[in-house]
Amino acid sequence: GRYTHAVVVVGCVVTAVVLGLGLKKGTPVHAEKRPTVMELISSGVREGRNPRIALAYASAFVSRGDMVILGTFTILWGKTFGISQGMEPAEALAIGTLVFVTAQTSALLWVPFLGFLLDRLNRVTGLIICMGLATAGYLGTMFVDDPTALAAIPIFVVLGIGQISAFLGSATLLGQEAPALTRGSVVGAFNSCGAIGILIASVIGGRLFDSVGPSAPFVLVGVFNGLVLLAAIAVRIKSPGPLNH
Repeated sequence: GRYTHAVVVVGCVVTAVVLGLGLKKGTPVHAEKRPTVMELISSGVREGRNPRIALAYASAFVSRGDMVILGTFTILWGKTFGISQGMEPAEALAIGTLVFVTAQTSALLWVPFLGFLLDRLNRVTGLIICMGLATAGYLGTMFVDDPTALAAIPIFVVLGIGQISAFLGSATLLGQEAPALTRGSVVGAFNSCGAIGILIASVIGGRLFDSVGPSAPFVLVGVFNGLVLLAAIAVRIKSPGPLNH
């Protein structure tokens, strides 16, 4: 555990050094009047009247929750299962981490194909595909009893692909729809929705893990993904946006 945290520290330090050396020095030469914080917040909320931006906000809420569920409860699931089989805690943690790595490796390999796909589709259509994959992956965990079994690998593969798809699908939709003049406010509102999703997924997911079962947090966010999928289909029908992608 200490070695793992040490690796993260080194990564953060290296990133900080690269940013410190690579970002342009100095201050802007022209002073510009900037809107107040309340104006920025209200503009982010106001832009949500665009159904595609509202959809992006909803998908941020879900996709960030997906991320914390995958990162936290996949490892915990594998660890608790290993301990229940008589393993030592360190050995059980290694098993849980392997389950997580399976999902994350699948996501890493999927990203280039997903980027190619999203560049060539209507953004809402792309989000429908992404949310469909996420819904299938997270709801599929209800059929898993042993997360370390070979039969569970395909489900965790789809789970990893679905998680990264939801994350990138929401970001690409927002990137297209955020107006230039209020882009910062819209991105801020987008990330705020994501932060709320992380908090809710963590709190409710943890309680469900203890009281219902290890797959319950995954099923919860699977249902959330399914609701956003239905919303995306409705937006695609009524307000699809640019169709030349």
